[in-house]
Amino acid sequence: MKIACWLAGLGLALGVLAGVPASAQSYPSKPIRLIVPFGAGSGSDILARIVSEPLSQTLGQPIVIENKPGNNTTLGTEIVVAAPPDGYTLGLLTNSGLAASPAGLTSGVRYDPAKDLSYITMVGSVNYVLLVNNDVDARTAADLVSLIKAHPGKYNYASGNTGGIAYGGYFKNAHKLDMTHVPYKSTPPALADLISGHVQIMVADVPASLAMIRAGKVRPIGVPAAKRYVLLPDVPTFEESGLATPPNMDGWWALVAPAGTPGEILDRLNKDVVGILDSEPTRTKILKSGIVPIPSTRQHAVQYQKDQLQVWTTIVKDLNLRLE
Repeated sequence: MKIACWLAGLGLALGVLAGVPASAQSYPSKPIRLIVPFGAGSGSDILARIVSEPLSQTLGQPIVIENKPGNNTTLGTEIVVAAPPDGYTLGLLTNSGLAASPAGLTSGVRYDPAKDLSYITMVGSVNYVLLVNNDVDARTAADLVSLIKAHPGKYNYASGNTGGIAYGGYFKNAHKLDMTHVPYKSTPPALADLISGHVQIMVADVPASLAMIRAGKVRPIGVPAAKRYVLLPDVPTFEESGLATPPNMDGWWALVAPAGTPGEILDRLNKDVVGILDSEPTRTKILKSGIVPIPSTRQHAVQYQKDQLQVWTTIVKDLNLRLE
C-alpha cells in the first residue's frame, strides 16, 4: 500500500514537471547578460551592479553587465527587444526607453514597450535636482530665472538622461527663458562639463550627482518636487523659492526581458529579485546611492509602464519637448 502511494506521488510529481518547459526547469544554465542603457558610472549602472551581485549568487550564474548608451536609451532597449526570449538577456531599463521616448520625446522608436517586452518587476525610482556651476550667481531656482532673463542667450543647460531633458525643458518653457540645451548621452560627462564651466546649468538625477554635490563641485539650488528630498534636506523646493512645482517626471527602473520569455522564468526572476530588493543589505546600499527601491509584482510593473506612457505622452505634447 505504501509503495503504491509512493509510486502515485512520484507519478504526480513527474506529471507536474512534464508540464514545465525544459528551459525553465534548467534555468539558468549559463551566464546572463544585463543590458544597461546608460554609461558606466551612471545611476543605472550603479543600481545594476548593486542588484546583480546577489542575483548572481542566487541564480548560480554570472550576471554580465553590458553598458549600451545611445539615442535616449532606445539603443539598449532595442537590444533587449531583439534578443531570444530565453531569459539570458535582461534589461534594467528606464522611463526613458519605456515611456518618454515611445511617447514622442525621441523620434524613430521602432518598438512597442508594452508588446515587445515582458516585465519582471519594478526596481527603483529617483528624484532630480537643479544644479549650477559654482561661478553662477544663483542660490535658488527663482534666482536663476532672474539671472537668465537678465542675460538672454548667455547660458547653456545640460541633460544626461530623460529626466534632465524633461525638467530642463519644463524650466525653460514655463519661464520663457532664452538658454541653449546641450544634450549628452549620459550624466557623468554632462556633470564633468558642468564642473568645468562648459555648461552652466543642469537638472541631474541625484544618484549620479550626489558625490559632486557633497564635494562642493557643483551647487544644488532647487528640487523640482512637492517636498524636499531626504538626501538633500537643505535644498529648497521650487515652490519654496516662488516657482510652480513641475509635473512628476522623476526616473524609474524596471527589470524586463524580451516578449515571449516563458512565464516560469519570469516568475522565478520576480521572486528572486523582489527578495533581493527587500533584503536589508541591498536596500541600504540602494538608498545610499540615492535610489529608492520599489519592488513589485509582474502585473504592477506592466500597469506602471502603461500609466507612465500616458503621463509622458501628455508631458511631451504639452511642453512640446523633443530630443534635440
